[in-house]
Amino acid sequence: MQSSSLSIGLKDDHHSKFIHGLKRLQYIDFSRNAFEDRFRISTFKSQLDSVQSLILEGNLFTSVPLNLEDFNRLSFLNIRNNKIAYLITKEINAIEVLFRKSNRTMTVLLDGNPLVCTCASLDFVEWLFTTKVKLDSNGSYSCVENDGNITTTNAVYNHLRIFRIRCITTVWVIFSVTLFGVLLLFILVGYRYKLHLQYFCLFIGMANPLFLKSKEETLEYDAYVAYCDGDYEWVYGPLRIFLEERRNYKLLLLDRGDVLAGEHRLFALNNSIPKCKKIILVISKEFVNNDWAYYEATVGIEHFLGLQARIIVINLENITKTEIPQCVLQMMSLDANDHIRKTDTLNENNIFWKCLDQAMKR
Repeated sequence: MQSSSLSIGLKDDHHSKFIHGLKRLQYIDFSRNAFEDRFRISTFKSQLDSVQSLILEGNLFTSVPLNLEDFNRLSFLNIRNNKIAYLITKEINAIEVLFRKSNRTMTVLLDGNPLVCTCASLDFVEWLFTTKVKLDSNGSYSCVENDGNITTTNAVYNHLRIFRIRCITTVWVIFSVTLFGVLLLFILVGYRYKLHLQYFCLFIGMANPLFLKSKEETLEYDAYVAYCDGDYEWVYGPLRIFLEERRNYKLLLLDRGDVLAGEHRLFALNNSIPKCKKIILVISKEFVNNDWAYYEATVGIEHFLGLQARIIVINLENITKTEIPQCVLQMMSLDANDHIRKTDTLNENNIFWKCLDQAMKR
């Protein structure tokens, strides 16, 4: 079937009926039919145990177009004058399998292909001169090097060690240049966006529990207490006594002189909250109607944003939800009853104080 335009004729032979059933066919010549694509798996299904010679010369194949290892008696393969650059390892291994199946009489014709002698084809070149498969031209074919120079596979094989060293060196040079380029890019991007990277690293670090724990250990106060003047007696009475005298916590109270003398109250607030592990908001009717108290709560909540366990809300009086600031309403709170609101008594066995103690330990 030489020069029979089979690439067109068999294009729609999806069920491989062309030579189906010819189980004694031994010799197939599909030369010069402009084949480009691989044959379908079922094309030679009926000839796997019979075909001995397969001639595919003068087509447009860039690789061996079928699974050679499926054939059991194939001993002659002609793939001359195609577009093959080199045989890959899988194809070489399949030919060696056929060599053993054919009683060591396997012949492969490769001449006339545009072979290349590059780093990728060195294993193929070595195989040409170490295999016992019979090759045309004794395996010495014309080939093109990376720089475009024409040489022969024999010349490359004679200096194979030098070529391999050169290829390894080239790979390392490419790797080094690529790595240097990537590092340089990171450096330039890092310099250009250094503030963003610093913020990102800080954010990641702050999200780390170990970082938070180590940071907490360096803070001076256990809690900042935000309250209004009308709740002064309760804060300095039961609350301070329970947390400082009975539980050994250290509170920051602006009215007690825990800030620098003469420091403006606004600056004192902004400088004080970062020194504390938690913030305690004492909510009362006076608190929800006080602009300074609202600002104090907002600053504290923003500082501990995402760390709700660091914010303790105490509802000292019965206040409706509509009265409570939105930023405070979202927080879990401890509700004080009439007994807790007393400034002259402190029963630490009360559930309120136990809950407060647990909240301070979180």
